[in-house]
Amino acid sequence: MQVIGIGIRSQRATIVTVVVVALATLLPTFARAQDKPKLQGGGGTDVAVLTEPVLIVTIASLNKLMQDVNYISSAAGQPQAGGMFTMMAGGLAQGLDMARPIAVIVPIIDGTPEPIGIVPTPDVETMLKRLEAQTGPIDKLDDGTLVIAAPGASLVYIRQAGPWAIVARQKEFLDLAPADPTALMDGMGDKYTFAARLNVQKIPADAREALIDQVRQGFEQAMAQQGGDSDNLQAASENSVAQIEQLIREAAELMISWNINPDQKIVTIEGAFTAAPGTDLASIYAGQTVVPSKFPSVVNPGNAMYYHAAASISPKVIEQSRASIDNAKVMIQKQINDNDDLDDEAKTQLGELSSSIIQLVMQTLEEGKFDIGVESNADDHQVDLAAGMFVSDGVAAADLVKDLAGKLASVNGAPTFSFDEETYKGVTVHSVVIDIPAKMDELQQTFGPQATVKIGTAPKAVYLALSGDSEKTLKAFIDRDAASDDPTDRPVGQMRVKLLPYLRFANSIDSNDIVASMIDTLSQNAESGYVMLQSTQIENGSSTYFEIGEGVLKAVGALIRDLQMKQMQQQQGNGNF
Repeated sequence: MQVIGIGIRSQRATIVTVVVVALATLLPTFARAQDKPKLQGGGGTDVAVLTEPVLIVTIASLNKLMQDVNYISSAAGQPQAGGMFTMMAGGLAQGLDMARPIAVIVPIIDGTPEPIGIVPTPDVETMLKRLEAQTGPIDKLDDGTLVIAAPGASLVYIRQAGPWAIVARQKEFLDLAPADPTALMDGMGDKYTFAARLNVQKIPADAREALIDQVRQGFEQAMAQQGGDSDNLQAASENSVAQIEQLIREAAELMISWNINPDQKIVTIEGAFTAAPGTDLASIYAGQTVVPSKFPSVVNPGNAMYYHAAASISPKVIEQSRASIDNAKVMIQKQINDNDDLDDEAKTQLGELSSSIIQLVMQTLEEGKFDIGVESNADDHQVDLAAGMFVSDGVAAADLVKDLAGKLASVNGAPTFSFDEETYKGVTVHSVVIDIPAKMDELQQTFGPQATVKIGTAPKAVYLALSGDSEKTLKAFIDRDAASDDPTDRPVGQMRVKLLPYLRFANSIDSNDIVASMIDTLSQNAESGYVMLQSTQIENGSSTYFEIGEGVLKAVGALIRDLQMKQMQQQQGNGNF
């Protein structure tokens, strides 16, 4: 499952997200499978005790929502959408405290998840009376609890609790709402447009085991459909299932949030995952810390794109990776063997090459760290790329490329390889020259009739460069190498991409009116036309931060307007107006 670089974190984060979302989705199904909760109250009988909610969902205050929607709709060139939202919200929110967030908490009551709504209003009865046309008639019980009929003929119970209204599907559940809901919403509804926090350890063990069973059944069905070497497929399946089981059983908490920030003119998406303390999963995250890097210079705001990641790798991750890579090796060989377009000799050669590559990957992982830096720039008919990556044995990496060159020597149209051309600051330089067909005139405008890829191999690193002058690009990248750097406060991984340079490059290759319109918009918002991603270590887990600048929102707005205009013109041309 694991690969070199930030992919170790991102792939696990993807699986984590899928697993916890599946768990959250499974909760209602699990609830329906249980007996109806038997809460009792009064008369000295027991009342179920509210534990920490398994799920908390918050929506920002109406004031913030209106500001956010107005900002995002204006930035995207659709201000009428924001105006419509403000008008609708104003009509439905009479009596609502517009400065407080709304929340739904889902505790486990008698083994069953039960949603409880928390609405900010000092007078819910008056508010409901104003909305009676939408909600239907309101009944009032002797103790002041309000009752309305929800869709599906079920009842909803509502009770005033200070400045909040508590909403639940059974009257008894109202007593289980926290006395101070703001404590549960701290760092959520007061900070984000939307936020959700899932406490995985509070999900009943039966529900988590049910998900594991579903995962296992899915893998078994996939194996049955694949056929072939069942032993190898079984090993790969068991390894994958074991890792997913670990996530389901040892995950502690997942928080996902989305925020529109008109003051900073950005939109952000954040996620944080933690493992239960003392678990193997927690030790995996604890074993991944930021380390000094050879490639920190790529983190340069002047670059059109940069990507950087450098961290240690936990011994447990290495152990898991070894099993995953062994299974991958078997699966790759099976794909090669099953390819009818290859003769036996080609299959043997490809098998040997893939095995050598996999072996180098595993040896690099066993060094206990990853370190990679990539940078790129672009403009009209210009694009360049330079990268450096830590490897356990740069000489072995060069031998792999030489082996590939030998295998391609008799293939028509294969690239031309040149090895050991020179040594530059301890880096041995090689070249791969690729002929660009005349029919691909767009690429020829960028690279000429041939594209030259420069490869550099050092004892513990591999370099790569592609540009109109790849040798110059490679050497400039090597010149900025650092023997070490100060990793203090540096994220484990980070990436930043400016949209404008790549749109200019794309438009110079193949002109497009819509792309040109986006370029015009971004040219006026060049500094904010970016997206950014960061991955950071936290206690027993990791957090991810994704940021979208206003320039991208405006470019998307230009795209929407142009598509709307083209659709309107098409309708007029067809007489549909």
